Amino acid sequence: MGIEQQLQLHPIFIQTFQHAPSGMILIDTNGQLVRANPTACSWFGYEEHELLRRSLTQMIDSQDICADHLYLFEALKLSNGAQRFRQRFLHQEGCLIEMEITASILHLTEEALPLLLYQMIKQSETAAPGKNLRLNALAPASRAEAPYIDQLEYNEQGYRSLFHHHPDLIYSMDLNGTYTSANPSFECQMKYTQQEIVDGAINFRDLTPPSMLETVEYYFSQAAKGTAQKYEATAIRKNGQAVTFDVINIPIYVKDEIVGVHGIARDTACQKALINKLQKTEQLYRLISEHLQDVISLAAPDGRITYVSPAIKVLLGYEPEEYIGQVATDFWHPEDWAEVNEQCLLQDISETLFICRVRHKKGHFVWFETTATRIKDKHGDTISVLAVGRDVTTRKQAEQELKAAKEQLESFIYRNIDPIVIFDLNERVVKTNYAFENTFGWKEEELVGVRAVDLPNIPADYEAEVLYNLNIIKSDEVFEGVEAIRVRRDGALLTVTLSSFAMYDEHGEISGWALIIRDMTEKKQSEEFIIQSEKLAIAGQLAAGIAHEIRNPITAIKGFIQLMKSGAREKAMYYDIMTSEIERIEVILSELLILAKPQIVHLVSSDIRVLISQVTTLLDTQAILNNVELITDLSEDIPPILCDENQIKQVFINFIKNAIEAMSHGGRILIQAVRTEHSIIVRFIDNGCGISEVVLAKLGQPFFTTKETGTGLGFMVSKRIIGNHRGTVKVYSVENEGTTIEVTLPIACSM
Repeated sequence: MGIEQQLQLHPIFIQTFQHAPSGMILIDTNGQLVRANPTACSWFGYEEHELLRRSLTQMIDSQDICADHLYLFEALKLSNGAQRFRQRFLHQEGCLIEMEITASILHLTEEALPLLLYQMIKQSETAAPGKNLRLNALAPASRAEAPYIDQLEYNEQGYRSLFHHHPDLIYSMDLNGTYTSANPSFECQMKYTQQEIVDGAINFRDLTPPSMLETVEYYFSQAAKGTAQKYEATAIRKNGQAVTFDVINIPIYVKDEIVGVHGIARDTACQKALINKLQKTEQLYRLISEHLQDVISLAAPDGRITYVSPAIKVLLGYEPEEYIGQVATDFWHPEDWAEVNEQCLLQDISETLFICRVRHKKGHFVWFETTATRIKDKHGDTISVLAVGRDVTTRKQAEQELKAAKEQLESFIYRNIDPIVIFDLNERVVKTNYAFENTFGWKEEELVGVRAVDLPNIPADYEAEVLYNLNIIKSDEVFEGVEAIRVRRDGALLTVTLSSFAMYDEHGEISGWALIIRDMTEKKQSEEFIIQSEKLAIAGQLAAGIAHEIRNPITAIKGFIQLMKSGAREKAMYYDIMTSEIERIEVILSELLILAKPQIVHLVSSDIRVLISQVTTLLDTQAILNNVELITDLSEDIPPILCDENQIKQVFINFIKNAIEAMSHGGRILIQAVRTEHSIIVRFIDNGCGISEVVLAKLGQPFFTTKETGTGLGFMVSKRIIGNHRGTVKVYSVENEGTTIEVTLPIACSM
């Protein structure tokens, strides 16, 4: 804080200072005049600005310089009061002015260094320099009127106290440089006793290293000639250690003659270490400030920038000098100013973190996250604001994109025509959409917090299926288009498909799952109609083979009946054969009825080998009629699958029948069944005409067929049935070589 700022804090003092009839000057710790009132200026014959270029020693007659300003500062500190003495000052025209001076220490603020206040009363003015009126006795103002002898005694005791207790080294030397006295601080610092110093006749040259002897000799000689000196010198302690001091040499006058030199020395090691530390701290601060990617700024209480780091050029395009002196808030986006103000940035808060847009030199705005810290004085008043800001545009854009994505997701959820339920990590309902209420009848507030297995739209005996589905949803497996049964509030059953996807938070962690429920009731009814139509078509196509198959046992029965009528004796054997043939007819008719009659979907644990055997029995006759051989290769370790037997049979019949029709000149069909870790693979391998790549690409499309009388629905229905059983169908074919259809179905324990 400058002297002007300090004085502005004390308007009463400055008024008194300016208008006082006595002369007043202020001197800093460097001995420089910093203020002079009009009276002092008129006495010295200078304008104030001319005086402020001078030091105290330049103003005082050389014969009166018996102690410098630092010595006087120390004396005033020890006496804790004022000192009164006389001194002669040089007038601008060269004459001497004798002043009676009352000196005191002035503390304007706790933060600032103290000042020395001279209050002067003009005593006399002479045309030429007179004899010395020296500072032989420093007397407190309160003792000014004491008898002269008491005054001398008081001053002598005060000097002795100053000499003995002063923390600096105080000593005296004769004109040869031999020490005649030294205070305890000298003994402590230099490791010599008082007796060694005086009786040993130690000279300052004995304690000075050769490299500095010429310099110290010079300053000593100048002081011995009557001019006080201040310099830095190195001395050698008794133990040989070197130490550096700030030294003041003052001539000693006795009866107006110089008889020796006083010395005051202060160890500069601590001071230098502090200065060095401050310099390193400043260098570090500048290094950080100038190379940090964040913008560091300092502002006055009114918001005007007093400092800004070079990073502002990189982040905002301004040169530091363009920004300094501006009001920081003038660069903020108008829409952000009100929001930041609501965060009490300008209220009495020590530290505030806020985000706002700052105008770039090119005109666009950059998002900044800023920490503002108020720096306060001892009274709690803000004297400056330190701000550290960083460019968070990328992060802000990511947040905005995340917010937009969140809004889109919420819009997708709430406006979706399919019912959607959101679960948290504990499998409890977080929210549902409007379609869920419209489809099932339960409102969101009725379901929030309910466990997934306890949802009211799940039939009572479906808990195991729900738990299994939850395990798949929470794993890495795909959960899409899974068929299930759900119930409405009015009790009606709906056929639905379930699909799920994970919900992620802003950190990319899974926060829950969304379950999409699609009402498939009408579509399912349509599919069932198609499936039944396909079944009837299959039954019709099988009619010729079945008729031939039934005709054979009927012919046998008729023949045995005629034999029995003719009186044959082995009637018992005939009965057994006839019974066997009738049972064969019943099996064939039973399989035909199963295909033709609509069945309720019912999943049961089934042996795939038994199903394949039943299908091959049914199609064996048709294969024989077409000169095709059916061969089965079924592994022994095939576990059961969970399926609707009727539908799986329909699929197998479709694939075998298509293979038979593909071999117009006969051939063989190999039916394999093998086990993998979690599933069973059934392959239907023929050596027929094969399928071209063009036809293979369209396989499964509704009403696409290469047969003259085909509907194009058989393969589509078969693939849908396998999909509903959580299985897959793959077709591999080479034209003119054959086709392989591979069906994969999950094992019952993994469903």
